[in-house]
Amino acid sequence: MKAHSFVVAAIAGIVVAACRGGAPESAAPGAAPNKASARAAVDRNACHLLTHDEVSALVERKVVMAEQTEAGDTFSTCDWEDEGGVFAFGLTVYWSGGKEQWETWRLAQGLGDAALKSAEGVAASAVVKQGLVPGIGDAAFFSPLLPSLILKGDTLFEIKFSLAPGADAKFAGLAAKLLEKAK
Repeated sequence: MKAHSFVVAAIAGIVVAACRGGAPESAAPGAAPNKASARAAVDRNACHLLTHDEVSALVERKVVMAEQTEAGDTFSTCDWEDEGGVFAFGLTVYWSGGKEQWETWRLAQGLGDAALKSAEGVAASAVVKQGLVPGIGDAAFFSPLLPSLILKGDTLFEIKFSLAPGADAKFAGLAAKLLEKAK
């Protein structure tokens, strides 16, 4: 069982690192502006895509704080916390470069699946109900443990709500809301 827990943790780490590893950084001061900087007037704060009430409904507990914890020219991360200061929900939006992030994530997922199968003799899908979700954006993936993803055009939404009750039943509605608001 120890090996099983380690392998699941390792898969989660590989997938998160893969998605984070290619996160573009902000332009250095004095650097030539890029296309993303030219869109500075466009709101690119992931915290503005969902209200506290919407997140509270998703996680089924009162959310009182949203903080943009990371941001660059092409991505933004927001974490929501409950009244006790405990992480409740996370959203990273790659406003551009999402297709590349998706491909990197799929590669990392394949490596993680292979490691689990080699160590435990079972596929990840046998351990948790996860997988591609047809009909959402250009591509979507839901996992009750790992971040869930939605790709639309070159924008990728990385959603962390594994602690939310009934997250699988809420995923499609959340995806529709995010895709509409991020137009």
